[in-house]
Amino acid sequence: MTDKTQLSSRQAHALFDILTSHATLTEIENLKYTDIIATFGPPLQPQPSTKQESSSPLLRILLRSFILDLPGFRNVTSHFWTDSVVPLAKALDNSNLSESYDKASVGIRRTLSTAIASILESVSRGRLGGYPKKSLKQDSLYDQGNPEDVVKAWDDFLQRIIYGNLLEKMFVKAARTDKLSDHEPVVQAAHQYAVIMLASLLHHNLIVSPRGQSIISLLNRVHRLAPYFLIKQTLRVGNAASMLNGMTQLLLAKMNLSTLTSWFGGQVSDSGMNLLQQIISQVLGAENTELRKRAKQIEQSKDAPEKPQLDLLREYSSKPADEQQKIRKESESRSISIATAVLSQSTPSPSIAEKAHKYALDYLSLHLSIRDREQLIQVLCHSSPDLLTTSIRELVSVYDPIIRALHKAVDLGSGVTDLQSFLDDLIALAHIDGKSTKPVQVPTVKDFVRLLQNHAKSSHVFIHQALKNGKELSEWYHEYAIHAISQYKQQQPQQMNSQTEHGKDAKTAAAAGDFTSALNWLISSLQDETDRRECLEQIDAHASFLDFLAQRSKKSMDVTVRASLASPQDNATSSPNKEDANAVEEKGSPGIFLLKWQHFINATPITPGPGPNDGKPRTGKSRSAKDQSAMDVEGNSTAAAATASGPGNADEKEELEPPDVSHVLQMLGPGFREELRRLVDVRKGEGE
Repeated sequence: MTDKTQLSSRQAHALFDILTSHATLTEIENLKYTDIIATFGPPLQPQPSTKQESSSPLLRILLRSFILDLPGFRNVTSHFWTDSVVPLAKALDNSNLSESYDKASVGIRRTLSTAIASILESVSRGRLGGYPKKSLKQDSLYDQGNPEDVVKAWDDFLQRIIYGNLLEKMFVKAARTDKLSDHEPVVQAAHQYAVIMLASLLHHNLIVSPRGQSIISLLNRVHRLAPYFLIKQTLRVGNAASMLNGMTQLLLAKMNLSTLTSWFGGQVSDSGMNLLQQIISQVLGAENTELRKRAKQIEQSKDAPEKPQLDLLREYSSKPADEQQKIRKESESRSISIATAVLSQSTPSPSIAEKAHKYALDYLSLHLSIRDREQLIQVLCHSSPDLLTTSIRELVSVYDPIIRALHKAVDLGSGVTDLQSFLDDLIALAHIDGKSTKPVQVPTVKDFVRLLQNHAKSSHVFIHQALKNGKELSEWYHEYAIHAISQYKQQQPQQMNSQTEHGKDAKTAAAAGDFTSALNWLISSLQDETDRRECLEQIDAHASFLDFLAQRSKKSMDVTVRASLASPQDNATSSPNKEDANAVEEKGSPGIFLLKWQHFINATPITPGPGPNDGKPRTGKSRSAKDQSAMDVEGNSTAAAATASGPGNADEKEELEPPDVSHVLQMLGPGFREELRRLVDVRKGEGE
């Protein structure tokens, strides 16, 4: 390989980011198609006798590396995947849940799937390339009020976990004490970093994201219906077998006549719903009631489209997926709204006023949302056989030894009390009143940091009790932790620079680690000089974009660490620090993965909006799409959060757009997928 085709460390780092980011998001999005599930490969299908290309090689690698070896989970049978998980996934896929494009807003599914993708792409890079090794000073001290020290501590923590013996020390120390202050300084400072990152994730998901308040509303409805008292009383039963049976009966027993007759030897029926399904049905049913009220208001409005037009829009929500896709393609190709495309299916094509056009889009969105919830209730609560209950029962069965060990080691009732208290505080903090006419106080990352700090002690006590009193638990999870961190060890360790991911040259000194040679092979395989030059230009542009994200994340971390130093007493006795609050809003949440998540959401295709000539398709970053996304089921706008929460929802002109990397994906994407499939085959040869 010549120097001409050899990627620099910076280029390899950028190319690795491009390919893993696109592959992760694509594979997660494609899980909504039944043919993708059918070709996923083991464990979703039996091991084929002949070579079969997996439709999701990256997800299979992550599943094999981190999930299938989890204590308890490693004991599930192949029938769990083929007879429970796959049919449930296919049932959800066949439900034809709506697309963000049709609803003129970024949906909850899109919000959560892109969030998962932004996290898993980082995990996948660590799994494929390994974590670069560097030399460390022993017994370093860290100032938790210094952002650079906090970030450095996290890197040192990972170094010592992956390449040292810190994991063993943490297990021993956590079994002896529940005090964080008794741990080594690097653990304490790394804990602060983890709290800030988790707080940033919660803040971005619940406040910055336009769908955040919808998620909070959903969580609150479930929280209010959860039978915490009965759960706590059942968990306090002394006998583990009786406790397990009681919890199973409480949550999974069907409320029908067969439940009674089964006590006398009768056949158990799948009809009816258990408590878990009743909660799902009530929560989604209550939302549908509000959505139908709004649809009724549109029908009664004098400015709404005529009844035949409303009928066409309502019927679209129930059309087969292929017919919807055909209409969607027409909307995209003609640059007309999805409502106009639906109405144009009638003969002759009806005209519609601009004001009525907006009502038409809203009406279509409402009925798509209603149908989504109806389908979820049908699949999760009324399917026969009952796939959800069967899956949960099998998981309870394989986790029986772990649940028994936990019951013996930990006061599970107190743990549920702590969880209930945390959810109470989380919902109270994150909820923004969409009906209020007064200015609202939008929570910042600092508020979520304080929330997690206030509840951290309960998790420390839980871990301490589990490790101290559950020797088997400690052994099981220690064994798994060793396995998990071994996935990040580089086979050929490469020294990295002393700067961290928040620095200017974010982890580029070690390029793509173990995957660097594969990337060099991909770029050298391009025979056409023009293709190679264009790919390198796009790779360099993406490297600059990653530098921009790293600098923004660093500034956000600086502000958040310093803002979190002030004690709650200081805030209670003094006026809010507007300078800190404004700085947080200006810089956004720390974490490159959050900034990339926002760009995923921003790229979501959205139907053109209402207007006499419609227009080009919008995206998730369009203000009108954000406003629509921030509408709750009752029709109240919670856009105050999105408006006041930083760069994730800033106007388009304030954002640095991700560069075009389409040529890189076109020329190198297929080769990257082939390399992933090769790695899957290697794991299969090791006994997947």
